[in-house]
Amino acid sequence: MTLRFIVGRAGTGKTCACLEEVRRELMDSPDGPALILLVPEQASFQAEYSLASTGGLTGFIRAQVLSFRRLAFRVLQEAGGAARAHIGEIGKRMVLHRVLERRRGELKVFGRPAGQSGFTETLAHILGEMKTYCILPEDLAVGAGCLRSIGEHSLLADKLTDLHLLYSDLENFLAVRYTDPDDYLNLLAAQLGQSEAMRGAQIWVDGFTGFTPQEFQVLAALLRTAHRINITICADPAALSANLDEADLFYPSRETYDALCEIAARERVLVERPLALSRGLRFRSPALVSLEQNFFRYPAFSGKDVEGVILAAAAGRRAEVEGVAREITRLCRDHGYHYQEIIVLTRDLDAYAKLIAAVFADHDIPVFIDHKRTVLSHPLVELVRSALEVVVKDWAYDPVFRFLKTDLVPLTREEIDLLENYVLAHGIRGKRWVDPRPWEFKRRLTLEEEQEFSPDAAQGLEEINRIRSQASAALTSFDRSARQAGDVSEITAALFNLLTELNVPETLEDWNRRAESKGLLESAREHSQLWDMLIDLLDQVVEALGEEHLSLADYVAVLDAGLENMRLGLIPPGLDQVVAGALDRSRSPEARAALILGVSESVLPARFTSRGILSDAERESLQAVGLRLSPGDRRKVFEEQFLVYIALTRSTERLVLSYPLADEEGVSIMPSPVIARVKELLPGVEEQYWALEPGAAGTEDLDYITNPGRSLSYLATRMREAKAGRPINPLWWDVYSWFIQSERSGECARSLAGLFYSNRASRLDTATGKLLYGRTLKTSVSGVEKFRACPFAHFLSHGLRLRDRAIFRVSPSDLGQFFHAALKLFGDRLQESGLDWGDISPQDCKAITGEVVDFLAPRLQSEILLETARQRHLTGKIKRLVQRATLVLSEYSRRGEFSPVGLELSFGPEGELPAVTFILEDGSQMILTGRIDRVDAYPAGAGVYLRVIDYKSGRVTINLSDIFYGLRLQLLTYLEVAIQQAQKLVGRPGLPGAILYFSIDDPLIKTTGAIPDQAELEKRILREMKMKGLVLADPEVVRKMDCEISSNSDLIPVKLKRDGSFSASSAVLTREQFALLRAHLRAQLISAGNEIISGNVDIAPFRRGNFRSCQHCLFHPVCKFDILVEGNTYRPAGTLKESSFWEKLSELLGGEKSSE
Repeated sequence: MTLRFIVGRAGTGKTCACLEEVRRELMDSPDGPALILLVPEQASFQAEYSLASTGGLTGFIRAQVLSFRRLAFRVLQEAGGAARAHIGEIGKRMVLHRVLERRRGELKVFGRPAGQSGFTETLAHILGEMKTYCILPEDLAVGAGCLRSIGEHSLLADKLTDLHLLYSDLENFLAVRYTDPDDYLNLLAAQLGQSEAMRGAQIWVDGFTGFTPQEFQVLAALLRTAHRINITICADPAALSANLDEADLFYPSRETYDALCEIAARERVLVERPLALSRGLRFRSPALVSLEQNFFRYPAFSGKDVEGVILAAAAGRRAEVEGVAREITRLCRDHGYHYQEIIVLTRDLDAYAKLIAAVFADHDIPVFIDHKRTVLSHPLVELVRSALEVVVKDWAYDPVFRFLKTDLVPLTREEIDLLENYVLAHGIRGKRWVDPRPWEFKRRLTLEEEQEFSPDAAQGLEEINRIRSQASAALTSFDRSARQAGDVSEITAALFNLLTELNVPETLEDWNRRAESKGLLESAREHSQLWDMLIDLLDQVVEALGEEHLSLADYVAVLDAGLENMRLGLIPPGLDQVVAGALDRSRSPEARAALILGVSESVLPARFTSRGILSDAERESLQAVGLRLSPGDRRKVFEEQFLVYIALTRSTERLVLSYPLADEEGVSIMPSPVIARVKELLPGVEEQYWALEPGAAGTEDLDYITNPGRSLSYLATRMREAKAGRPINPLWWDVYSWFIQSERSGECARSLAGLFYSNRASRLDTATGKLLYGRTLKTSVSGVEKFRACPFAHFLSHGLRLRDRAIFRVSPSDLGQFFHAALKLFGDRLQESGLDWGDISPQDCKAITGEVVDFLAPRLQSEILLETARQRHLTGKIKRLVQRATLVLSEYSRRGEFSPVGLELSFGPEGELPAVTFILEDGSQMILTGRIDRVDAYPAGAGVYLRVIDYKSGRVTINLSDIFYGLRLQLLTYLEVAIQQAQKLVGRPGLPGAILYFSIDDPLIKTTGAIPDQAELEKRILREMKMKGLVLADPEVVRKMDCEISSNSDLIPVKLKRDGSFSASSAVLTREQFALLRAHLRAQLISAGNEIISGNVDIAPFRRGNFRSCQHCLFHPVCKFDILVEGNTYRPAGTLKESSFWEKLSELLGGEKSSE
């Protein structure tokens, strides 16, 4: 039994020596005692591959490549100690989560963070560290007592008390049935003496930078059992006898060496003379030799030969990864490298992994990213989580459709979309999903219509119910089983039955085959591994907590803790590919070229901040009371320099160190001190700048032409520059010529088509226009306003009839519809009772309003106003608003002589009044339809003055500029209809009296000092709710609207001077001006109709001042209007002063005045 050290600096051939000795033993004697190559877990695949690819070895059974954990499995299977069930790391975390929940109320420090996401993992890490450092629960209790006895570190003592409580509970729970994975090495050390396979074995321990106390125990046991142990130490041989301090590069290696020698002496094992390797075998570049020997030497020797080392500053991380991809392509293309001979390393793989995957795919570079990835985004995991959430949240919308959209449910995406639209429109959730009765919900177009189903609607509902049945069948069964489950094992069984009922294993296998056929080997392995991982997790849940009685919410929390800790560890799916990994984890094979990303300040070397349960100072305090844990942040800083050493010594020929100059937000990033040190050691070293796009100062355009796909992207950018008249490198015209003559000419044409994209909509031809609008253009005034605001938006809404997805909620338009219906019904009730608006009392208003709202509330969107307490509260608010509106309108009738002659008057082919019709330029007819909220009349002589009122749920005013540009024609149109149909309405010719907006509101009145009496408050409310609009400039007509007017009217936008004339602030028009507006209205309607029928669908939104018609448009995702795109401009128009308005209007109409 002997111990031998194989010592040498990086690149001296330590691993090669181990492999060569194993090979020689196998060649000399294929049979015999075991030959064990003990390596870190992440290096086992590469070591096994290197051994298996040895020439002349057709196979072997004597040699094994193992990690400490795998060695434990082998020995325990042979020598015993594995009788109890082995709980995995994930199962252990789930148990720990349960322990935390039970003890949460007793914890002094960890009670609050116990419920936070990720705390279970943090706790598992510190407890695992204590196991690794052979600290028992009772040691924590003793340590806490020591700290309290000296009267210091009370917080730390409380932490130890909490940890003792949790650690003890965990150990007690596991001790009955399970073997803790953190105990494997303790069991291995205890059982190694009973293993015949290890007796007389030769062992090579390679690739470790140091060992934990548990691993030292195993090595001590191996020294007692094996014939010979060879351990590699990465250090200068002289460091084994020199006096070193902790800042020295090889200080950790020296500590390991001393500890092993001490163990050998204790075990009375002979330590052979070390095999000292001093000749550098790896490096073929003198510059790399100089870096390896001098980087941590002070004073150092500067190297003259700088060939093989490049320093690259990049504009950002994306530019950095793009530059690395170009460098890899160049090495393979110009220097004959294979992808497998290149490694990409970084200290911060999380920041670069997605970029590497995306950019390398763009450059057609095969890459294996060596990191364990989370599985939370995989459809299978989402299916499990959402299914459980459906039950816990009682079939809420979000988890149901997350479940359905995993593609693991036998429905097409189109069917799911159809079902989702229906569910959203009707607010379906909870018991409605599991109710066996078919769904028969229907949205009313108006609140007055009865709920009847047309044949088409009935057929649509039949399809919806078919999809619903298919979507919910398995989930309903799972819901029933999960709610009836008595313990964890029964819930888990219900979950497993759900997965099998949905044929999830078969679907995953199909996905696996498809991915393999497309060459997506990593995705294929992910699909194939995940099912086994999930089943293993469910097994661990049952093993650990099977007989526990947990609520579904607690079960979900426990399972989530397991799912969050599931990680996919894939092996490289191919041979010839670049390996990208983290410096602190990856054990990369020897490579010809190494490209180190992110050599930035605070990244390499990394800057540490204590984020765990114990701070650096607390770790030092624990060491003082005999509890030794892993080194704190201060020691890690020194260990970081060893990672820098690893980074600089991975390659044999070429080393590229790159760093970004700014982050994604443009904040500057300083390069690492490593860059300055390399410049110091290698004066004149090659430095490059990597821009994101070619053409930047300090870059060569030719360097960016490495791959057809990326070159085409760059070509499009250069061509855009050329189109803008800016000079470009003639090289890009050669690139363009190559593409149009190659088989990728079609791809080139598609990429460059964007150069000529102007985002203009072509005019519709006559046939298409007729197909959309019919031979008769039937539209509404809102349609004309929409067209004037933007022709393309009108085309989408009125031509293609695109609509926003209906959502089960009370929208402003729903409230507007409700208010209109309520006021109409209120007026009908008055008429039925023979009452006049001006005669009704406040008590009658309140009573009738309550009846009206209670009648209409169930008819709005499938009883939405009765759905929740919040909606019922909204119903009460609506009652108050409608009541206030009716009170104010009754005051209008009491104080005036205008009386209602029409409420909610519809005009059109099927309306109460005929449609407004026009003959357009091509001879076709334009029919205007709509609904007038209210028409009041006052007879005067042979005619009748008409006042048109439009109800609004918000504050609206009339702007003459809006009328001029055709943006607000509604009230004018309603007035025109009322005047034209006056004979039918009141039997007399109609005259314009007023067009007014009435805001439905219940305003709050601000007061200072004493609160006014009720009469004064009512007066102020009336003033706040004054109608806005335009009134005929006739004092007599005005007094018929407000008989109490003396100066400033409380009802209409009019103010009289002392002489009875109108003040400048009055919103009044003369008869001539009303005539001009009516003529302008007719011209606007006919002009808009002509443009619509002629196919105008221009993407031309309107802008005036800060107003843009795009601001609240639903269709921006369709039109993609962007002022930066050629052809996209607003139609600007200024705000017209009143005098200018009438001048322009007269000019526009040629001085023509319409007759009344």
